Amino acid sequence: MDEIPDLERLSVAEKDDLIRELWPLRALVRQLRGEVEKLQAKVQELEGRGAKNSHNSSKPPSSD
Repeated sequence: MDEIPDLERLSVAEKDDLIRELWPLRALVRQLRGEVEKLQAKVQELEGRGAKNSHNSSKPPSSD
């Protein structure tokens, strides 16, 4: 992973270039955050299903 540049040492032009390079990634980051949230919710749902047994659901005791 690349180290973050020392922003104090960058010229204004170099900072502008960096902003222009990173700006389009904002939409991708937002999209990926949304996907992560959906996947986390799905994992919780699936883990909850797996934790159910005859004592905390309508499953018959023979399924435990």
